[in-house]
Amino acid sequence: MPADLPTDVQTREAAAWRDFVQRLGRLLAAQWPAMQERLGERHDAFVDAALAQAEKRGFTHAASVARYVNLWFVWGPAFHDKPGFEWALGLLAAPREHEWLTVHQLVQRSLAELQRRPEPRIQPAALIAADERLHDQFGRLGRQGSLLLPPDAPLPRKACDIEAAELRLTGEPWLQEYRLVGDDWQRVSVPLPAALRVDAVRPLPKLIGVLTSQRGLGPQAQLQVRIRPHAVCDGDVHPGIDFSGTHGRWRWVGHETRSTSWPVATLEQPGSPAGPGTVVAEESSPDIFPLELLACGLRDEGEPIGSLKTRVWAWPAAQWWVEVQRAVPTAQTLQPGGRAWARGVTRCRVERDGSAQDSTPLRLQFEEGLDGAVAAGLQALAAAWLPLPGLAAPSVDVTLGLLTGKAACTWGWRAAPAGLDGRALMRLVARLEMSACQADIQLGGELELAGTRSRLRLHVAGQAALRERLAREATEPPLADAILRAAASFSFPFQIDVEPLASEQGSLLQLAGPLTGALVGEAGLRPNTAGGTGWEWFAGLRIESVLLPLCVTDPLLGSHTLVLPLLPAMTLLDWSLA
Repeated sequence: MPADLPTDVQTREAAAWRDFVQRLGRLLAAQWPAMQERLGERHDAFVDAALAQAEKRGFTHAASVARYVNLWFVWGPAFHDKPGFEWALGLLAAPREHEWLTVHQLVQRSLAELQRRPEPRIQPAALIAADERLHDQFGRLGRQGSLLLPPDAPLPRKACDIEAAELRLTGEPWLQEYRLVGDDWQRVSVPLPAALRVDAVRPLPKLIGVLTSQRGLGPQAQLQVRIRPHAVCDGDVHPGIDFSGTHGRWRWVGHETRSTSWPVATLEQPGSPAGPGTVVAEESSPDIFPLELLACGLRDEGEPIGSLKTRVWAWPAAQWWVEVQRAVPTAQTLQPGGRAWARGVTRCRVERDGSAQDSTPLRLQFEEGLDGAVAAGLQALAAAWLPLPGLAAPSVDVTLGLLTGKAACTWGWRAAPAGLDGRALMRLVARLEMSACQADIQLGGELELAGTRSRLRLHVAGQAALRERLAREATEPPLADAILRAAASFSFPFQIDVEPLASEQGSLLQLAGPLTGALVGEAGLRPNTAGGTGWEWFAGLRIESVLLPLCVTDPLLGSHTLVLPLLPAMTLLDWSLA
């Protein structure tokens, strides 16, 4: 009895247990009058000794205790410690939480032993009748220390267990994946996963993974369950299949469980707010359905399987394919506030399961989003160059493209390597043939400084390739590791040309050291920063401050050095698609 119960509850529980013991003693005396006559005044002591052994063996349920004590009347005191009863010791060695199974198998083995003997002292029918009476009387009582609580569900009387079960997806394969075959993207059928078989040595997984469509948006997976019973207590109750979730609760019992199947749908998927295909490899949520295979879990011999519980996780089966082609804008001359930056051409294709999707949002994200940010950044660069003190006839000539070239990728959930056993994985295959950045920027003008005249040409040029083939089609590597290569960082140093021009004073402007400063940035795919899962296209471009060490030589005043800031540190753009 739990020690933390209130004293009055402990007192009432102790009284209830004593009442059970007295009722048990009277019932056993009536069941076995010959034993009662032989024991006489020792009858109560005999029952008490059996009760003490029951407690020692871990029996706490009133019905378990009663059935165990009854076997003392059949076989004698401490029968399991006697030669020839090694089978009883083996059964009593089972874990204590299996007490109902243990006492059931003790009774069944006792019946077998009585039937095997040519002239048993007690007929098997007598044991059956006595055991049933004990079950009738005490089967709805609880455990010692909790007899006063509401009764548990009735304890099973007959063997009832599952021998084996099979789970599979039925029908013709309907799922197709986009695959890169040579230089072409093709849709290839995906076979159904292998059937999942469950028995005493192959347990039911904790998670069953299924790919399916949401209602009204494509085929739904058909899950089939087949059960082969070991024994059945009542064909109107067991075996049973219970499948519940957003649809409600579906249940099948008895012969229906030999083979039954039903459709499994997944949750409605809202999609990216930015439009179809704008977030790469977005990990949409599965719907989760509890699934139970029901049986009493009682066998006359051997270890039962019992009721089995798992959860069916239904992931969206949609497979996406996106292709983006972007041209580099032609070289242009800029003036702050002048004509708009002429943008390159972007072409996009977006498909889901072979069906074309609206690619306009994706295209506009690149043309108005990325290229618009580039235009604004270049105007800011021109605006920073023009106010340079002493600069005349300024010019800005630019060729600049970010994320240009061609990229194609496909993604979608794929069944676990073990088929139905385990979580689906997000598959991603991509081919990137792009330039993260292609730049040729020239800033020019004539500079008058400290009596000198010079023609300046500040320029920066470079190309950062983003050429990768990515494939994540198994649990390893993790998606994050596989996609890390889908971004490139770059740093292009500025260079300067200084051409002295004739001046009245004869002063001369010369370089006094190396120029500092660079055009730096990064572009490609990175984890979604807008919230949620998936990966987003992004680009960043910055100027590291450009400083020019100069030496001014004057025929009369001599030479002196200075550092001329040509461009301040500035962010030209910080763009992401999601």
